[in-house]
Amino acid sequence: MNQAVIAIILPPRERFRPADAGAVALTVKDFVLASQYASRSKLVVIGRETYPFANVPYQYVSQSFLGRVLGTTKGYGYDCCQWLKKHRSIAIVEVHNRIPLALFIKKKYPHLKVCLHLHNDPYGMQGAKTQTQRHDLLVSLDRIYCVSHYVRRQLLVNLEEYTAKTQVIYNALALPQKLINLERKQNYIVYVGRFIPEKGVLELAQALALVLPQFPQWKAVFLGAWGFGHAAGKSVYEQSVYTALADIGAQVEFKGHVSQAEVMQTLAISSVVVVPSTCGEAFGRVALEAMSMTNAVVVSHLGALPEIVGDAGVILAKLTPDYLAQQLINLLLHPDKIRSLATAAQQQSQFKFSLATQVAQLDDSRQQFME
Repeated sequence: MNQAVIAIILPPRERFRPADAGAVALTVKDFVLASQYASRSKLVVIGRETYPFANVPYQYVSQSFLGRVLGTTKGYGYDCCQWLKKHRSIAIVEVHNRIPLALFIKKKYPHLKVCLHLHNDPYGMQGAKTQTQRHDLLVSLDRIYCVSHYVRRQLLVNLEEYTAKTQVIYNALALPQKLINLERKQNYIVYVGRFIPEKGVLELAQALALVLPQFPQWKAVFLGAWGFGHAAGKSVYEQSVYTALADIGAQVEFKGHVSQAEVMQTLAISSVVVVPSTCGEAFGRVALEAMSMTNAVVVSHLGALPEIVGDAGVILAKLTPDYLAQQLINLLLHPDKIRSLATAAQQQSQFKFSLATQVAQLDDSRQQFME
């Protein structure tokens, strides 16, 4: 631990564990294990998780008395700074998705290179909602890594002079780079994610209510719930989704929240995956996971989703149930199109979002700071 020179700080409540890790935790794990600095014991992940991924260099930061008094965010920042104070070999601090925390550490230890990994649209994040805040953020920190060009553009609106301080590092997946056997594919249309309005789940359900009766050999599979750790069906919104599909229950399966391993197993045998977000997704990890598992991917036109899918998927021009239903019908009527899109998606996931390529770019940036 004394040799570590890079400290990667997770959000205070990040579930950095196999059972229910989210997109940030999974991305951090994959990037750490692929980094040249992990193999040289020069890197450590810091967080509050007590049962972390076993194969990742990790340091649990305990909650001090003052940290408890200060509250979740400020207290965590204080405790992280106390840890950094004891480990003087640290030269680079990378904070994931917590702007106030990154600024707090930089103010406390200005000699450190403090970088921020931005996983969300800055316009909705504490510490970056106004142009003044975004200006101060760009001035204060040493580098801001954005998970997509969409996020980078949002950050730099009217602040293009700070472009050099930003860099796009795409999320990437640690998966075997081989083609999935298309013969194993089932007639499944899959949704993965939270059951909240911003994800467009109700619009998808209403569309499927129009589509599935015309295709009795097809089935819809929903993975997720209102929130992580919540039992499925407890929210009013979830109940509205169930109601929309009540008449075709035999063709629908709700699995609730499942492990990441089960998500990938399902995507390996599904044929179509829909990501109908009604908000601007900063990246869209589910879309990339579906692409890597050789699915025809249907996504909304908002945020970074078109950037991720490119020409290898179907991009919805609008998000009405009728329009979505028509796009799905067009797919299901043409199995050859499903297969060609799925193959193109898998190839796109390999080349554009190669884990080795993205980690190498991040490690090069780290090396520049060390020099």
